[in-house]
Amino acid sequence: MPPNSPPRLVWFYSTDALLAPAGVSRHALAMRHSLARFPERVSLALATGRISEPDSLALWESWDDLPRFELPLSTRHMLRFWRNCPWPPLTAWTGPADWIFAPAEFPVAKGRAKLAVTSHDVAQDLRWQPPRRRQLLDLVYSQADKVISVSKFNTGVLLEAFPYLTSRVATVPNAADDYFHEPATAEERAAVREQLGLKGQIPFLLSVANLQPRKNLERLIRAMARIPAVMAGELALILIGEGSEDQVASLAAAIRDLKAPKARIVLAGYVQGPTLRAAYAEAAALVFPSLCESFGIPVLEAMTQGCPVALADSTCLPEVGGAAGWYFDPTTEEAIAGTVIELLGDDARRAERVTEGRRIAAEFRWDNSARMLLDALGL
Repeated sequence: MPPNSPPRLVWFYSTDALLAPAGVSRHALAMRHSLARFPERVSLALATGRISEPDSLALWESWDDLPRFELPLSTRHMLRFWRNCPWPPLTAWTGPADWIFAPAEFPVAKGRAKLAVTSHDVAQDLRWQPPRRRQLLDLVYSQADKVISVSKFNTGVLLEAFPYLTSRVATVPNAADDYFHEPATAEERAAVREQLGLKGQIPFLLSVANLQPRKNLERLIRAMARIPAVMAGELALILIGEGSEDQVASLAAAIRDLKAPKARIVLAGYVQGPTLRAAYAEAAALVFPSLCESFGIPVLEAMTQGCPVALADSTCLPEVGGAAGWYFDPTTEEAIAGTVIELLGDDARRAERVTEGRRIAAEFRWDNSARMLLDALGL
């Protein structure tokens, strides 16, 4: 490297995972773009496992002129190899680096570089995943020089489970993508109902989450039976998100079990970009009943668009929603329904909390998170 050049940071992730980004992949993509905005602080290079999807390759090749390195094996196979063998390190392909940044819990062989990994959902991992997941996390964290945690809640769980990380953890929050901070256009809002499979001007509640059981969507659907406007077909529920065939079938069965022919509950699938932004802008409220959440990016996205947020009162959601949220016990259908009814029935409080939500969301920007990451790494 030239004399007096900034320290070198290598971003490493799976480009194939970025085709339909959600959660971890959205964090990875956003941090990749934001870190590139600080060339005076860091010399950024990009690395990925072997790319198998043509659309992923097109994305990879469309990026700016940063140095890019594609490894000979897929990211998954490289990580499996590195779990058992620390050689050759990533820097064998990228050249020397001061830091390697993995936007997930990746056991990257680091060589002489330092390694930073991101902890996204340690509570979920410990509660919902098999014991071998904890063993893998212990392996990754023991090798990492810095662990980036996406929320104060996640940091607390992380340190309780892995107390040896006390001096190595930095909390760096997620954010909403920049385009969510711009208002949805009139054209987008006019088109979104048809795009979501909802005809007419019926008001609707919105859920944005993958279809994993921890997202608590079956209970959310059952809670709709306690809202007369939903049962009468006067208020709809749109569930945006994707999952396995079994998960989709379970939610479809829960909808059928309501035995409410007038109810409009729509499984809308994966939605992103301007369509999702317009959905937030048009929705009567976002309802987020997750049983285990370490951040909750949709909460920020909704608040940027002036959408009221009804949230589970546990894990990280009160930390993100703050005074803008309407909170409920996510373990009872009665509490979910009652909070939604209260939210919809109080115009004055709803307007106050929408204003507060916009204020809170404005503080969460990816560029701010990138600065915090660089500060944590001493770069």
